[in-house]
Parts: sequence; C-alpha cells; structure tokens
Amino acid sequence: MDENSRMICHKVMKVMCWQGSSLLVFLSVIMAELYFGPVDVLAQTFATAYVSKPLPAPAQPPNVVPLSTGEQLGKDIFYDATLSNPEGYSCATCHNPQTGFTGPSSSVNSLAGPMPGVIPGRFGRRNPQSIPYATYSPRGPYLTSAEGGTYVGGIFWDGRTPDTATQARMPFLDQNEMANEPVGPYPPHAGGFSPLLAQKLTNRPYAKLFESFFGQDVFQTSKDEQIYDLAAAAVAVYEASGEINQFSSKYDASTNGVPPMHLYTFTPSEENGRVLFFGKAQCFECHSSAKLDPVRQATHGKDTFTMYCYANLGAPKNPGNPFYANTNRGANPQGCNSLGAQFIDYGLGANPNPAPDGTKFMDAQPGDVPQFDGLFKAPSLRNVDQRPYPGFVRSYMHNGVFKSLEEVMHFYNKRSVATNASGQEVAFDWRTGPPAGYAPIFPPPESMEFPANVQNIAALTPAQFAALPPDRGTIDNNGQVGNLQLTPQEEADLVSFLKTLTDGYMRPNPVPVDLSFILKDLPSPPTSGSFVEELKTEKFFQLAAQTSGNPPDSSPASTNILKPPVMNLTNLLMPHGLP
Repeated sequence: MDENSRMICHKVMKVMCWQGSSLLVFLSVIMAELYFGPVDVLAQTFATAYVSKPLPAPAQPPNVVPLSTGEQLGKDIFYDATLSNPEGYSCATCHNPQTGFTGPSSSVNSLAGPMPGVIPGRFGRRNPQSIPYATYSPRGPYLTSAEGGTYVGGIFWDGRTPDTATQARMPFLDQNEMANEPVGPYPPHAGGFSPLLAQKLTNRPYAKLFESFFGQDVFQTSKDEQIYDLAAAAVAVYEASGEINQFSSKYDASTNGVPPMHLYTFTPSEENGRVLFFGKAQCFECHSSAKLDPVRQATHGKDTFTMYCYANLGAPKNPGNPFYANTNRGANPQGCNSLGAQFIDYGLGANPNPAPDGTKFMDAQPGDVPQFDGLFKAPSLRNVDQRPYPGFVRSYMHNGVFKSLEEVMHFYNKRSVATNASGQEVAFDWRTGPPAGYAPIFPPPESMEFPANVQNIAALTPAQFAALPPDRGTIDNNGQVGNLQLTPQEEADLVSFLKTLTDGYMRPNPVPVDLSFILKDLPSPPTSGSFVEELKTEKFFQLAAQTSGNPPDSSPASTNILKPPVMNLTNLLMPHGLP
C-alpha cells in the first residue's frame, strides 16, 4: 500500500473512533479495498458516502458589537434555517463563525472539503469561501495594471457576481446548497429569485424588523422579486458589519497594526514569518491589499490580506471531492456533474456571467476562453486558522485538497520540485515534466490546458525572476509559487505568522463601510414611489447606519482586551459524530 493509501486509512481510523460501531462494517470494507483499488476513486467513494447527510444549522450567536437595524436583520436572515427547501440549512450552515465563516465540520473537511447540501446526495463543487473582509472586494472582476495585468474584484471563487449583494442571492437558489427553485434563468446571476423564500419572510419572527427597516408596507407594496432582493441586501449589510470585519487579531494588536498598537508582541517565529510573508516568500503579491488603492482607502489603511485578484496556482485535484459523484441528472438536472471524476474546475474560466465591463470569461462552455482557465480568487488570509479547538481540521484551496496550513505552505514552496530515491531535489517545468528517476512532490495542476496561466510553471526562483528583463516577467515564470527555496523552519515561521491573523484577540476595531452600493446591482425594478425605490437612492446609507439598539454580547471577546472569544462547541456537533 502506497503513502496516499496509508494516509487515507489513517483518516478512516480517526473517523471510526468518532463514529462508533455504526460505520465499522462499511469502513472496514473501504479499508480492505484500499489495498486493491485506485486510491482516488476509493477516497471519493468514501467521502461521498460519509458526507451524504446534511449538516446541522448552528444557532444564532449573541452579537459581538452593536448592530444597526439593517445589520441585525441581515444576521437574522443569515442564521435562519427555514429559508432552504427543504428547511434545515442557513447561510451559516456552511459559513460558521467559529471556523472563520467557512466549512464547519472537521471530519467533512478532512475527508472531502466541499460541503453537502440540504438535499441528501447533493454536494457543492468548491470549498465554502470565507465571508470576512469580502465586503471590501472591489466591484468586478475588472482588469487592473497591478502585477502586469490582473483581474481583481467580484465575489465567489470564480467572481461570478460583482458584489456581496448579488452574491447573497445565489446560495438560496443553488440546487446543491439551499435548493430553492428559481424563477428566471439558470444559473440565476441577476434574474432568478425564489417566490417561496420571499413569501416565507412575511411570517418569520424578524418580519417586524424587516418592516421597520424597509418600510411598514414593504410586504404589501413589493413584489416577491423585490422582497427577495431586499433580503439579499440585508445579508450584504450584515456581511459589511463590524461583527464580520473586526480587525481584532494579534496582528492588529501589535505594532504592525493600523494604527500601531502595543497590546501584543510577536514571537521570533511570528516576526520572521511576517518578514518572509512580505519579502522572500512573495505572499504579499496576492495576499495584501496594500497596493490596491480602493481597498486601502476603504479600510483606512488596514490590510485585508488579499488583493482580491485571480490566479492559477497549479493546485491539484482533490480526489475526495464528493462533487465528482454528483452525477444524477434525473434527480438533480440543474446541479449535477455530468463529467463525474473527469470534471475540471476552470474557476474564472467557468464564470458564465460577463464582467461589469462586458468581458466574457467563457463562451459556450467552461474553459473555452483559455486565458481565464484555472484562475481562482485569492481569499483573505484573515481568520485562515480560526477553529473551535486545536485538533479541528480545516480544508484549503478552492477544492479543499489541502488539510492544514503546513500542507499549503509546503505546496507553495515545492509545487514544482521532484525528488529521486536518494531524496535529492530538482525543480522542473510542468510542461515537460521532471527528469527521469524523479517523482513530483505534488500531483499535477488540475487545470493546465493553457499552461501559461499556471503561476510560475517554469519553476523559477524569486531571485531568477527578479533578474529577468521586464518584458519576460510573465505569469508562467513569475517566481511566486512552486520553487521558493524556503527552509522547513521558514515554512513553519510563515504558518506561525498566519496564525496571528485570527480575529478575537482584542475588542473589534472595525472601520465604517460605505453601504450606498448595496442595492446598486440588484435587478428587480422598484415600484414607482415606493420605499424600495427610495432605498435605491442616497437614503439607503443613512437608513443602514441607524442603530437598532441590539446590544453586543457581554462575553470576554467584546468587553476585554487580550482575551479570546469563548467557544461554544455545542452547535458544531455533527449528527454523525464529532466534527
């Protein structure tokens, strides 16, 4: 049995300890078959069987900061598990605050990555992307001159919506997530909506809050599509709140924060990691907002630790991705994966929606505009290590292929390095492959149909790239990924630094957000003279800023400096065992 098989067996044994005897027979069969079958197929089979049950929705936690009326309404909708069809899923089901608003189950993260949907047997194709600091993403995607010409902005891994308000419309309708049937085109970028969800809102406990924010006659004078849009706008308002974007990490509490503070002093490892991050390791090129003027101005100079740009890092496929088994067209015509395990995620190259400037990222099918193949949006690294307990497993990259920050850092460092039987290493170009007798440390990139898209596919070191003439500084040899020549200690120091970016170390220190854009791209036409029409004018910002009077929680996270939040694990327990 090879190393990959042993790794999967180890994960299976851990899950067996969590699950008890109910899965022993099934797991024993899987373990036995690992000796005889292809590892990727068996990993996929096990992951699919294991994560077939929907996840539980977490209870709504107390407020961390005072919320405005609009923010509180958005939070109530965000945590409402009755808005899926069937009921049971909320936005928070896949975006849990105790895990940085991303995947909430340690075991599903470990074995799969992408989360199961509310309907058993359906799965999303990507890792849930984190929500904090997404509100600062510029409206896009659009082409910037930064980094020699990079697409920036938009929301989702593939940038298929221009902003958070249009993003909030999508999960309700995704047939592999909350599964409400849409009215309008599919995929429902700016035309689909759910009458069922809009009608539910009239009877929810927060209906009065909805009316107090959007107008006492809002349910009587607005069509279902308008109500649906307003619900999405409220979620976007909450996602722009200081509860989501706290700027309250050790980094912010140190002299590196903006403004500099003296509440936390970096350890030598953390400080060396910071120096590497902004220097030799090149992380800042994609994971710092310092060079993006609109973001720097919006955050008053605070770093969101992403440039909101798109890149093909050459990440390999995730053999445990359950989306590969989501092939039942009869039961799931809108969300099935007809390609099975042959599916390739093209990222921005699979975005069916034109950019705000009209740029088309695909034509007839995903991947048919080569220059966008495999480009995925760089997420914020804030809260990248947030977890409810030390042993909790998180998954990383768009498909959840990596299960720790250590794996991610090693990938960035050695993606294009191969070894021989003696342990000697050699860098190689994935277009030609490693020399005879050498095996790559990592599997090949998932999307390599257009090799020049793959970041530093030429495997140059940062120093080699810096020595190139300006006209040679192209994406395929930019030196930022794959052959960084970091030592094991430097990899560890970078991980130490990333752990300083978790919010909750001190009291939130958010910045005001201009909310006037929230309804800009929502498609429903307002009734002439209605309150909804007024909201699409400058009045919206003033209304959104009105405080609801909802007090913050009196937990240590919101009242004391230098104390982490108290974690409640009750809502993270999976129906099939410890997460």
